[in-house]
Amino acid sequence: MTISKAKTFRNIIYTSFTKGITLFCIALTSMVVARNLAPGDYGIVGFAFIVIGFLSRFSDMGVGIAVIRLPVLKPLGLQTAFTLKILLSCGAFGIAMLIAPFARHLFDHPAIGNVIRILASTFLVSTVGFLPQIMLTREMNYRALVIPGVVSVAVQCILAVTLVLLGWSYWAVVIASVGATLAGGIAMQVTRNVPMRFGFDRADAREYLRFGIPLFGTGVLIFLIFNLDNFLVGTTLGSAQLGYYALAFTWGSFICVLLNDTVNNVLMPTLAAIQHDPVAMRRWYLKTIDLVALIAVTANATLLINSHYFLVTFLGKGSNKWIPAEISLKILSVYGILRAMTEVIGPCLLARGETKTPWRANLYIGVVEVPLLLLALRSGRIELVAAGVLVAYMCAAFVLLPHLRREFSVGIWDLVGQIWPVGPSLVVAWVVTSLLPATLGTTLVTLAGRGLITASVVLLTHGFCTRFRCFHEAGAMISPNLVRIRV
Repeated sequence: MTISKAKTFRNIIYTSFTKGITLFCIALTSMVVARNLAPGDYGIVGFAFIVIGFLSRFSDMGVGIAVIRLPVLKPLGLQTAFTLKILLSCGAFGIAMLIAPFARHLFDHPAIGNVIRILASTFLVSTVGFLPQIMLTREMNYRALVIPGVVSVAVQCILAVTLVLLGWSYWAVVIASVGATLAGGIAMQVTRNVPMRFGFDRADAREYLRFGIPLFGTGVLIFLIFNLDNFLVGTTLGSAQLGYYALAFTWGSFICVLLNDTVNNVLMPTLAAIQHDPVAMRRWYLKTIDLVALIAVTANATLLINSHYFLVTFLGKGSNKWIPAEISLKILSVYGILRAMTEVIGPCLLARGETKTPWRANLYIGVVEVPLLLLALRSGRIELVAAGVLVAYMCAAFVLLPHLRREFSVGIWDLVGQIWPVGPSLVVAWVVTSLLPATLGTTLVTLAGRGLITASVVLLTHGFCTRFRCFHEAGAMISPNLVRIRV
């Protein structure tokens, strides 16, 4: 089966538009929250989100992806998926209620139990938009997904900023999260009204769980790996240190999360159409990693090189409140670049129904990460925790590289040929930015100018190293696709 590069590109444009608005809203929300919350308050929210994020894996168990991947979906099959989603979400909500009273034994703050209870309501609220999202994703109708995405982030931004300025402290972030989930689900139903009906077919349920449970196991393992550092910092070093580390991790990994939601989620249903054509998947993988490497190094190099001004001017409002997070932010910015490029393989594996390889790769990371984190925490320094996370994540290459060579004939030199410009781009941008005066970064306007210079140098250096191949390919498709989008 062939797939349309133009249609995929249009879907990426639609998703990128949504994520662009998301980026603006998150940046505005983060600026207001960071300026008005103490590091300890930031740590409370961070710890609660770890607990809720872990339980959220139980509220889906891969059922959504299993349904999206089906070549043919019958009405009863859709109803079975919805029934499973309701049961799993109620189960996750119940577990959260049981855990909440004991949370204070792990994180010493009197409000942590109530924060977890309120955030747990998102499990129930998320069921509202479950079916429409599945149908729109199966249809690859990312144009229709723009509205719910924008509504969700806009509501979250408005609620969080308004409540923080009214003095609601960390409760503003909690309430905004629940409100955004509800608003997004309602907007999803308005965009693609799918009746929420119960039904159950044992064969369909077994098929969903057969595919979803290994994926769920991998998801739990990935979540534990990506949040073990935050959890241990919070329980060992306290809420203030967790606040510093959580902020550094959030921004250092932001670009890879954004790219995963934008590019990889679009590619998964696209690649599912050619899952039996390794040659075509190899071509798509190499093109995607080329584009992702360019975007990741541009964003995170800008953050890495200007981290001091970002923490002082943007988040600290001229104060040094967040400076203890600076070294961790630099380290995790490098981690974000590597993770963004590594996660490109995810859609390829899911499209082919491969769930064991991600599990093995992440298990390998976990085995390396645990002793490194325990050693780092003994020093009491969060920057060593960040370094341990970076080193452990790099170990995934020992599992993923052999798989790429075996399944898609992608060798290490094929990858080097795509991503080697990342190094020169980072070095040249660092040198040029270091020559700028310190005053260029002391206000929001000058900080934006400083970041723009860094990003421009990265793009130009990468372009010269690759003869602007990404720009040429994108330019060849942008004009006709924009015309079709307007139509």
